[in-house]
Amino acid sequence: MVAPPDLFLGITPPGGSNANYQQYLAYSGHSQQFTITQNFGRQGDTAAFPLVDEHSGTPNIFIPAMSRIKLYDGNCDQVLFAGVVSDPVLSVTGPNRNEWTLNATDYTFYADNAIVHGVFNGYTTDQVVISLTRAADCGISAASTADGGFVAPGPQLANFILNYGSLSDAWRKLAVLAGASTPYGWYVDENRALHFYDASTALDSGVTFTTNPTVGGSTTQGHILLDGQDKYEWDGTSVHNKILVQGATQTVSQPVTGPATDTWLSDGAQQAWPLRYTVSGTPTVKVAGTEVTVTSVTPGVTSPPGWSCQQNAVGQYFLFTSSPPAYGAEIQAWYSYQVPVVAQATDYSSVATYTGPNGGVFAEFVSDSTLTTTPMATLRAQQERTEYAYAVERATFDTSEDFLGWVRAGQTCRYDNQFIYDTASHSWGVNDTFLVTSSQVTFGTGGYRQLQVTAVRL
Repeated sequence: MVAPPDLFLGITPPGGSNANYQQYLAYSGHSQQFTITQNFGRQGDTAAFPLVDEHSGTPNIFIPAMSRIKLYDGNCDQVLFAGVVSDPVLSVTGPNRNEWTLNATDYTFYADNAIVHGVFNGYTTDQVVISLTRAADCGISAASTADGGFVAPGPQLANFILNYGSLSDAWRKLAVLAGASTPYGWYVDENRALHFYDASTALDSGVTFTTNPTVGGSTTQGHILLDGQDKYEWDGTSVHNKILVQGATQTVSQPVTGPATDTWLSDGAQQAWPLRYTVSGTPTVKVAGTEVTVTSVTPGVTSPPGWSCQQNAVGQYFLFTSSPPAYGAEIQAWYSYQVPVVAQATDYSSVATYTGPNGGVFAEFVSDSTLTTTPMATLRAQQERTEYAYAVERATFDTSEDFLGWVRAGQTCRYDNQFIYDTASHSWGVNDTFLVTSSQVTFGTGGYRQLQVTAVRL
């Protein structure tokens, strides 16, 4: 006999006290299925709690929006979900029967609705994460692992400029920048503490999922169902081993005290000269050492007499004069100009592995205007290279209802499948550590649950 889950569903309305609503949980006979959906490092976990209130004329329960909710299983001593009821829905199905569907998001909901911004020069990613989270003051804590928290050390950012946006969006951007050597992710736990770390330091769930179970009703061993939903893939669709990143446009100043931005020699007849860059402001021009007055002309407007700077129909800037200088006269132009931030990273080992008619190069172009400096663009290119240089080994499988334990997205597990070919050992049978990237949990009668897990090999 497999011991049933021992569930506690606590709900705390705004300004109220916590109460147990477990008796109202509906595992069947409700229009909504009881589910929890987890995603590591992309967004907060979500859940749908179906409740049924059968009353004698006066409803027993009312759940307002923004109530806090927690689902705990005493059988495995795990909090299965904790967060905010963002969208409670009531459906009256009879004079004495109410159906509630509590749509909830974990405590990332508070970060989704907190605005942050800032400029950070020379800070590490963990320092920026902690600073922004504390500045948001939205009920979520963040502390470094050295101080007993869950924010792991990260690489240094030469310059990080964050425009106004949500705190959770800032976490996503920083996770991308931090992942130059190892992919980073994050989640908010039931104590409203932020976990921000790379895959190599992910917490071990202590759970093994296997096709050859040795026990039933276990909290540490789950049975992989061969039900047609299980699959193992070597995903090469996103392989990119040469990454070109273009960031924001930056302005380069060229003072007259330095070398000229562009220089030409007059042939005595030419009246227009192409400028190499996108001009910002009005150029300073000297002809044979003497400075001349230059007018900036709006595109499409006829140039005035004398010297002018204007842009043609295809965006090219030109220096123009109504009277050509004397033959051999040196024309010098100083101007500030705009250039995009650009960086590139290549994984030559990956190129050699996937050699073919294309030379093994699988290139990707990334345009991200939030990358305001070359070091930031370089980190982004390195992160893309690290994460996508090789085909990802990804396992997707369902578990049987006799698994009584818990594993959340962002934790590691053991994946033991005797039927899968192992490219590392060149033999049949994969038995290795995997990182759970997502999990869809469905609850059945009595609170027994099935997990559909997606995990990637580390």
